[in-house]
Amino acid sequence: MTLVRFLACLALSLPLALAAGADEVQKPNKIERAANRTAKGVERTVKRTGNWAERTGNRAGKAAERTVDKTENWVKKKLE
Repeated sequence: MTLVRFLACLALSLPLALAAGADEVQKPNKIERAANRTAKGVERTVKRTGNWAERTGNRAGKAAERTVDKTENWVKKKLE
């Protein structure tokens, strides 16, 4: 009788223990942490590369404008 009562209490308390354990937030494992770090690194690299491309494009555009301006000024001086 005591064994049956013990097993019944155990069977009833098991779902409660599992439900309480499921609420805890587990720390991601080593592979997930590495994947998250890699993803963040890739995002930073993409952002840096995009910023570099934008700066380089702006510099190239400004350099072309300066060249055009200098050439126009040189042509004006020669034609005067």
